[in-house]
Amino acid sequence: MSRRLGPGPATVEGLCWLARVGPAPIDAWACAMGWAPVTARSHAARLTRVGWVERTSTKRGRGSLLFATRLGVQVAEVPVPPAPEPAPTWWAHLAGCAWAAAWLTARGREMLGPRELLLDDGWSGELSMGLGRRVVHRPDLVGVVPGRRPAAIEVELARKSKARLRAILGLHARWIATGRSGACVYVCGDDAIRELVVSQAALAGLRLEDGGLRVELLETIKELALAGSAEAAAATRMAGATR
Repeated sequence: MSRRLGPGPATVEGLCWLARVGPAPIDAWACAMGWAPVTARSHAARLTRVGWVERTSTKRGRGSLLFATRLGVQVAEVPVPPAPEPAPTWWAHLAGCAWAAAWLTARGREMLGPRELLLDDGWSGELSMGLGRRVVHRPDLVGVVPGRRPAAIEVELARKSKARLRAILGLHARWIATGRSGACVYVCGDDAIRELVVSQAALAGLRLEDGGLRVELLETIKELALAGSAEAAAATRMAGATR
């Protein structure tokens, strides 16, 4: 009988990423960690066996979401609140955030993940929605590039009202103007949402040509993440061959 492997350093590294990001499809997790699909499944099985990760099935054919349990967050020693079991209404958004995080990680970028931002009041801003209503808003992720101001990232897969979207974009415009961030990146679910973001951003003072706004489709972000992961893996193999 073969002996089952337990969580090793690479497995725990993957656990830390899940704790910071929250529920993620296994493909996005594998991409971020530079693992082949079979390797990611092996790490997921080890983490599930010891109760550090749970798995939630989503729509048929869409796979499942992995997320760190309360015990898993404690083991990872990441100062974030543990993610609750994801509700169906959040499945698509959580997967989109995970792919945006994988895109950053695969490119070697530092980040503040969705779970980390919940405890960071520096990335919390008030939206004025009219009639005296004020709403607190945080970006979904923050990308960090050494020597440059961070970029706030929004994952926009469902259509918001123009007023709410414009208020969020106005917040980003203020953050850029005050030096809080250097840019705002929107990851959109389809072309219609992309066009809506661009039009409302212009009304809020953000334009693509000015460099403060970047708008990409989620499918493009997935492609860029996978390409970055493949390039990183190739570079690692080449470095190993020249030693």
